[in-house]
Amino acid sequence: MCRLFGSRTREPGRASHELFHGANALRVQSREHPDGWGLGWYENGAPRVVRSLTPAHGDQEFEKLSHYVSAQTVVAHVRKASVGRVAPENTHPFQRGPWLFAHNGTLPDWERVRAPLEALIDPSLAAALHGETDSERCFLLFLSRLRRHCDADAADLESAAAALAETVALVRQVTEPSPDGKPASTTFLATDGRLMVACRRGRTLFVSSASGEYAAFASEDPGEPPPGGKRAWLLLPEETLVAVDAELRLKVTSLL
Repeated sequence: MCRLFGSRTREPGRASHELFHGANALRVQSREHPDGWGLGWYENGAPRVVRSLTPAHGDQEFEKLSHYVSAQTVVAHVRKASVGRVAPENTHPFQRGPWLFAHNGTLPDWERVRAPLEALIDPSLAAALHGETDSERCFLLFLSRLRRHCDADAADLESAAAALAETVALVRQVTEPSPDGKPASTTFLATDGRLMVACRRGRTLFVSSASGEYAAFASEDPGEPPPGGKRAWLLLPEETLVAVDAELRLKVTSLL
């Protein structure tokens, strides 16, 4: 299990409240999710990613970046390792081209489902696998599905949302039913800096948004509304798919 946060804003801004200062900021959540952290943002349209294996609550670099980063698009993650070692290549968010991806959850019976899942990934992407996690493979499956719809480096919102829904459906086919009866938990978040798509399945996902101004997602209730008069956090229903376009308009649909 892990915890994630993502935001898109009309103007560049900081997420220090959600990352560091809030009563249930990622820094606080990292006390139960101590196996490293990652922070991604975009500068002039290009993603930058910093990762660390130190728990976020004890890492001065996490504190510094939480206050330094000012961007329209931010993705952050704290990890509690389930599949894969505590290692840089297994630390979220993952990056390929313009896309960043974070996962909260796990795929049960991993050794059984790993090969069938990898078989669904475009071979050119599978060759670029860096780590051992189920999460990275879900990311590459998402990119594989996205390529079927459009140019992944210049995606449209409908294609990105469809690719994420297809990823969840394919993971479900590969993993269920599992021998112990546990479903796959596939709460995902992906962005190319312009668009952001996320879904809730098996883990909680909260949203705070105002059309045309900002949209933010958090896998655990941050505990209070974002500062600056932003709207309170709302829990999205299970099996929800959310998509934010380049104009910061939020679309909420079902994965089913």
